[in-house]
Amino acid sequence: MPAWCAWFSTEEWTAFHGLVRECLAHDYAGQPRIPWTLGGSLVPELDLVQLTRRLRNRSREQWRATVAGYPQWCADGKREAQAQQVMPFELARGALLPAVRLAEESENRLDAMTRILGGGLVAQVQLTGEYVDLPVRIEQTRRWDVSPAEVWSVAMANLRRQPCDVHEVVPGDSPLFAVLGSGVHTVAHVLRLGELAGRPTPYGVLVVLPRTDALAFWVINGPALLTAGPSLQKYGGSLRNLPQSPERRLSQELFRWSDGKLESVTIPDWKADAATGMGTRDRPHTIGGSERFRDMFVSLASPPGNR
Repeated sequence: MPAWCAWFSTEEWTAFHGLVRECLAHDYAGQPRIPWTLGGSLVPELDLVQLTRRLRNRSREQWRATVAGYPQWCADGKREAQAQQVMPFELARGALLPAVRLAEESENRLDAMTRILGGGLVAQVQLTGEYVDLPVRIEQTRRWDVSPAEVWSVAMANLRRQPCDVHEVVPGDSPLFAVLGSGVHTVAHVLRLGELAGRPTPYGVLVVLPRTDALAFWVINGPALLTAGPSLQKYGGSLRNLPQSPERRLSQELFRWSDGKLESVTIPDWKADAATGMGTRDRPHTIGGSERFRDMFVSLASPPGNR
């Protein structure tokens, strides 16, 4: 298979190739993009990588209609994006939601609409639509004559109204929680972990963000983080490796969330023969993190009289 659709089986690739030739381009030769004309104006190309992602969650009976209707879907998305750019704020309010994504290499500063979370992740406000989700830029807040803080406030209020299922994956006095239910915006609930925890978090929260549609966390409350950390990371790995919607994969790291920031931490699996991915080969049982994290851990591990 071509690298851009390696998830296809040979039979699926053959079927996809045939449908593209039948419905979109009779001379299709397997490239990820093809030129297309929409509404009388030349659109540079149709992105077939995006088309394969749409097919991935559809039954084979739906493939033909999805491929044939893809140009119209793209045209509707283009019109929606244009409408979003000129939409007045009062109409846009209900479509604002925060999103978390991987940072681009060029994003090395904090601004009012793109927040650097740490750990290679950023948060931004998006205008969500039926076809496309567009990031809200500073320029758009100026056109709205609304402050970035108010846009963020509206987006967070909308997030709180999204379906949100917080359930115990590992129950007990110190449970491990998973958060599901808000689609691709689920991971944005990391911005309100203090609320979801339902308890004080003076030492922070261990969290994994394996996909945009899932996250899991454990409230740090004692040295039990030595076992909770590896368990949380393994659970996150099982979610990240789900075959469905690979474009939703986010991070395989274990983080500590504290004071609105993420920091990568390393907590080895003390019970495992090898701590693959949780240390170095020559020092597999080394706890890694910032100086703040190490100070916090020492405080947790020390008897009260020695703190």
